[in-house]
Amino acid sequence: MPLGSYPVVDVDVHIHELDSDLAAYFEMPWRRVLEDGGLTREGARNVKGERFLDYPGYSPLSAIDPILGELPGEPHRITSTEILRSDLDQRGVDAAVIYTGRLLRAATSHDHNYVTMLGRAFNRYLAERWVDPSRGIYGAIMAVNQSPDDAAGEIEAYAKRDGFVAVYLPTAGNYPLWGDRSYDPIFHAAQEADLPVVLQGAFTIHTVFPYELHHLPTALAKQTLSQAFGALANLVNMVTTGVLTRFPRLKIVFQDDGIGWLPLALGRLDHFYEFLREEVPFLESPPSEYVRRQVYLTTHPLDGTGDPAFLAACLEAVGLDHLLYGSDWPHFDATAPREILELPIGDEAKRGILGGNARELFRLGKLVG
Repeated sequence: MPLGSYPVVDVDVHIHELDSDLAAYFEMPWRRVLEDGGLTREGARNVKGERFLDYPGYSPLSAIDPILGELPGEPHRITSTEILRSDLDQRGVDAAVIYTGRLLRAATSHDHNYVTMLGRAFNRYLAERWVDPSRGIYGAIMAVNQSPDDAAGEIEAYAKRDGFVAVYLPTAGNYPLWGDRSYDPIFHAAQEADLPVVLQGAFTIHTVFPYELHHLPTALAKQTLSQAFGALANLVNMVTTGVLTRFPRLKIVFQDDGIGWLPLALGRLDHFYEFLREEVPFLESPPSEYVRRQVYLTTHPLDGTGDPAFLAACLEAVGLDHLLYGSDWPHFDATAPREILELPIGDEAKRGILGGNARELFRLGKLVG
């Protein structure tokens, strides 16, 4: 069937917020950080004056791992709803859930006051400048891990606003991992609001487990491990500390991590559960049962497609009704909707991955087509 026969929801699209965009939404004195920072561009390879990301749209994003060869193309930055809607139309996407492009590493900040104000500013900016269900543009409430109580307040403030359909949890250098009980106010607020939490992966080199990748000599090695290691560590931590049992109605999405890491996680969890179940009495069933009930994954990057047997194992581990189309647009290796049509699964499963599963999970309204 042609792509146009499938309603498409892309749950992983990144906008590009400039310093000048966010400055107006900041409280003083933190607003001066952006007002005084300025923004200058010196060609495709240099973007100066941007606080959080060195190079939007590209990986690696680290100054110690510059791209040595030719760039994959000119950076494409989504700086307005007009650009976003045009992109979606060209790609055959009816609706999108948008996330930050430059604040993906917010979890690494040690300035708790600043990052708390940053989260508040971003949510206001998203609400006033971006979220528009009538155009198929939905948002996720940013919940900074450094200030769980404040993050819970942000969830309560925006959960009932039309167009906010999820909670964004920065998952790149976060310490402690998301299973720590200090985050319970965030999960409680999300569960009460009936909003899924999205653990957004990102390439990161940091001083906390499992992002201590500075000793690896190549960007290829770091990029291969960063997101998958982060997802593996956070999922195992959340399962074994009881997040899924304390919040049985909570839905959790691991985004931008691929799907190939999940069979490993579930296999080892279930194996050792048989021998160590006394230390996790809150788990009354094998861990994989809780994961398959409450956890969702997105398709980017769609690893495993070169090996049919491995791909089948990955899809079985996730569950076709818990797999969401997420492209990571506009980053250079974004997954195209047509890649889902090439999967060796039935038509209804493809329809669910491309849009049906997301419409149910995020409770989306009528799609824009």
